[in-house]
Amino acid sequence: MMESGETTVDLPQTLLWAEYPDGRYGAVVQSDGNSVYFAVQRLTENHGWEGSSRWVWVRNLRPAPLLFPETTSDGHRLPVVPESYCHSPQGQVPLDLDQTQIVWFEQGIGAVLIDATGVLAILPPQSPRDNSGTSDLPGFSKECRRACSVASPLEDDDLYLDDVPALQAYWQSWKDGNPAAEWHQTLRESLATHPLELCGEFATVNQSWPPLKILHCSGTTGDCLITSGCALRCQPLVEREVLNYREHQRFELAIELPENTSAANLQEAAAWLAGIARYPWYHETCFLPGHTLATAAIFSADQHDTQSKRTILSDLHVARHQGRMAISLPNFHQQPVNLLWLNVVDRSVDPQR
Repeated sequence: MMESGETTVDLPQTLLWAEYPDGRYGAVVQSDGNSVYFAVQRLTENHGWEGSSRWVWVRNLRPAPLLFPETTSDGHRLPVVPESYCHSPQGQVPLDLDQTQIVWFEQGIGAVLIDATGVLAILPPQSPRDNSGTSDLPGFSKECRRACSVASPLEDDDLYLDDVPALQAYWQSWKDGNPAAEWHQTLRESLATHPLELCGEFATVNQSWPPLKILHCSGTTGDCLITSGCALRCQPLVEREVLNYREHQRFELAIELPENTSAANLQEAAAWLAGIARYPWYHETCFLPGHTLATAAIFSADQHDTQSKRTILSDLHVARHQGRMAISLPNFHQQPVNLLWLNVVDRSVDPQR
């Protein structure tokens, strides 16, 4: 970190802390008395920091220097941003902590800092490294006048700022009710109109968030498993893959079952699908039509075949061409929910992502 320019600098103190509901990420606001910074970082299982933080400067608390001072060796001091990068070079007052809060992006790898005046800073829901794999992605700050190493102007954000009101409404809905139970009921009612007979359901045994169920359904083309709960939060990084990213952020997964699947294999298939359903968030990627992933032996034509098989995620239109029942799902939070089918294919057909 760079020196703030003061000869005596206190160690940064934590002003605000928030943990993403599934425990993967933590967000913190810190100050050393000279400046305020906002950070998001992945947590280890014991809730300690893991890897490097993503920081964004929020404001100076004292008059700004002319230049960034030299980097210190101890790494504990928070930079005071030079005056040419500040809207308020004279410095600002400390945050009113009673009016300031951290709001997570649904994806869980980014967050927004807001107070009574509006958005103060944004750490976008993106990977901590840019496409080159070497440079940290800067966040956006209301106080930032022009881009520097620790912040970009808030007005430079063309993706996330407009989503903040919807994010606040989203998290308020979890405080006020049970969106998971409501979605589960809505999804069951929607599937029944196709028609599909609900043969049973499996609930995940752990306490991971959001709650996930696996539905065992039977239709005219055979039995299938369908997730209920993936759509409860947007999947990460879709905006890097497609232009119309809001149409692909929410999904549920489905996979056909082999004929005469035993009860034991049904349990195994449901457990495998539940794990795959968490994959985008735990590996910071996204599922889109055309993507591939390894599948379980239960879905292989020859379970003794040592060659791994692959699955393709296909959308509703592809499913229709494959003779599957055309299942359209209701919207969630005014966004479409796509049903992605996992199509089991031979390794020799293995398409590239």
